[in-house]
Amino acid sequence: MKRKLNNEELITFCSQMALILKSGISSLEGIYIMEDGDVSGDGREILKEIREEIEMCGMLYPAMKKSGVFPEYALHMTEIGEQTGRLDETMEALAAYYQREEEIFEAVKSAVTYPVAMLGMMLVIIIVLFVKVMPVFEQVYLQLGQEMTGVARNILNIGNWMRQSAIILSVIAVIVLMIVCSAVFSEKFRNKLFEKISKIGFMKKLAWKRARTRFASGMAMSLKSGLDMDESLTLAEKLVDYEPLRKQIAVCREDMKNGESFSKALKESHIFGGMQERLMVIGYETGATDEVMEQSADLYQKELQDQIQKMIGILEPTLVGILCVIVGVILLSVMLPLAGIMAGIG
Repeated sequence: MKRKLNNEELITFCSQMALILKSGISSLEGIYIMEDGDVSGDGREILKEIREEIEMCGMLYPAMKKSGVFPEYALHMTEIGEQTGRLDETMEALAAYYQREEEIFEAVKSAVTYPVAMLGMMLVIIIVLFVKVMPVFEQVYLQLGQEMTGVARNILNIGNWMRQSAIILSVIAVIVLMIVCSAVFSEKFRNKLFEKISKIGFMKKLAWKRARTRFASGMAMSLKSGLDMDESLTLAEKLVDYEPLRKQIAVCREDMKNGESFSKALKESHIFGGMQERLMVIGYETGATDEVMEQSADLYQKELQDQIQKMIGILEPTLVGILCVIVGVILLSVMLPLAGIMAGIG
């Protein structure tokens, strides 16, 4: 089974095809131009397959479908673009959509990867304290004719056990690290993790902004490709993986089926809030819904990225503070009794 193109590859293909089509060059000639460019081995093979299929059927959509490397949404939009004669606009909209998807992907990756890396560093520092530093203090106690007691003794015992089981623990650590790394770099895992943590209070805002970005971006692209409002809502709903927003989109569609206008259904379903909701109503009444949707997608995306950066800015000193407290407790458990012993000797 062939590997699906990632967001960056889709952005490159769609943006180049949009530029070619806008220049008045056919999709077949465009593929020839792409093949002559700086393309990797796999990419060249994919372009060759697409070119050969276009030469047979004369259409880009079936050629892309037969290659087996494009996501279903991109294929569906390409088919609509060809049917409506707006393939250049569709390709441009697809490039913008996948650009946003890539930026959302990077933002979510930062939100998940950074805390994991910080926790890993904290764990390493604590292990070094247990295994390397505590035995040094034990020698000091023994030279003074005393033994460690209480918390310090328990920490030392844990450190001794870790040294004795070093090989087993190292193997377990490598396996766990491999699992964590593969999971963190897996988009499916990150999405599932983001879905779980989005139920936590302050994370709900991130989840809503991410979902609204995808919805507005999908709506903008669908409308620009020539779809009507109902078809655009149906497609955009499939792109949203956040259940609370999916329910609101379903309410909006149901209201429209019952005869409500899009602007009224949008207000009653509360898909957007505040200023964006009012802008959507104005956009619909002036026939510029696609432009307002695109502006909203850009706005929500910027807010999402800003909020993640703010969260990381708070998380960093918090984790450093926790580490300082743990290290402080360990050192105090050793130093306070030691200070008492030294005072007694003096």
